[in-house]
Amino acid sequence: MKRLTKKQNIVLLIGIIIFVIINIFPPWIAVTSPPEYLIQETIGYSFIFSPPQSPLGYESFVVINYSRLFIEWGILVFLMVVTMVVVRKKK
Repeated sequence: MKRLTKKQNIVLLIGIIIFVIINIFPPWIAVTSPPEYLIQETIGYSFIFSPPQSPLGYESFVVINYSRLFIEWGILVFLMVVTMVVVRKKK
């Protein structure tokens, strides 16, 4: 097993920092469920312990948009792997 180079360690550290920031400020959606239909509205990013207020009214609630969060994780991992491979080949 090959050891990581210094540049790869830097890429890994930056990726971990970005991952932590992504999880501290996750994407949120407002959801209301009237009897006729479901309404969902993206309301942006906010601190995990201070979720934003729902713009949909009193009978709505906010939840983390997990599908968007998982996509962000996947993009971050993909970019980290590609960057680490490119950095490894450059000598």
